[in-house]
Amino acid sequence: MTPKQFQAAIDRLGLSQVGAARLVGADPRTARRWVAGERSVPEPVAIILRLMLAGKITVGDVAAART
Repeated sequence: MTPKQFQAAIDRLGLSQVGAARLVGADPRTARRWVAGERSVPEPVAIILRLMLAGKITVGDVAAART
């Protein structure tokens, strides 16, 4: 997932960079680095976002799985 794709995905999902980071257990600075292209978006994060965009899982599903 490219930085632009990551930003577009979280925008479509109504998530901020901070919200997306917290959802997947990452530091908010890390999400900023993903958007800036300083770090690659990890494949598991990309998969979660793609599943959410496809309507297969929800924010609640992801949050519940983390607890």
